[in-house]
Amino acid sequence: MKQIILIGRPNSGKTLFAIHFAEYLGVHNIRIVFRAHNGIVTSRRFTPEEAKRELCGPDLHKTKHLQSVTLNMPIGRTNIDFLLNDTCGIAEEIHPDKTIRRGMAQTLNLMRQADYIFHMIDASQPAACHADGKSNKNTNIDSEIYYYGIVRSAYSILVNKIDIVDDSQCLKQVQSRYPQAAIIPVSALHGTGFREVKACVGHNI
Repeated sequence: MKQIILIGRPNSGKTLFAIHFAEYLGVHNIRIVFRAHNGIVTSRRFTPEEAKRELCGPDLHKTKHLQSVTLNMPIGRTNIDFLLNDTCGIAEEIHPDKTIRRGMAQTLNLMRQADYIFHMIDASQPAACHADGKSNKNTNIDSEIYYYGIVRSAYSILVNKIDIVDDSQCLKQVQSRYPQAAIIPVSALHGTGFREVKACVGHNI
């Protein structure tokens, strides 16, 4: 089964996107498989509201390990299953919590194995839409993901929270910083851009 990974900084909106995208594809009883860094695998079913309430929140690193959901969508005359993997957010700093450090390592390991990478950038953060990423050390991890992704040629950037920023200006700046990437503006909260994401998935799995 093809694997798609959602990767990005903590609180960029990966988990909310995964839940709402599953709902957009018609899944209203979401089975999420939790894969801890030590190999323990558990699963649980949620309604979208339950999943948002329990798995999303304002705290950094709410997601500490892989959370995967199997999704299905029609491609041509057939239906294709694929695995959408929500991940622990990554950053430049060495986190003091060992569990989160291992979660970040798990994220990076899966990024190397995944068939397609969706790199989520939070448009509401000033650094995200800064035209010159070299001027701010906090943008380095996004640049590293970008350079890895374009070499893989199986990579797109999702510019999230586009509903709360000046989207035209932000998108111009993101395109300037990441000129070789396919860029899809989205709102994980409101479902903006989901049709384009679905089309991207359909072309790449």
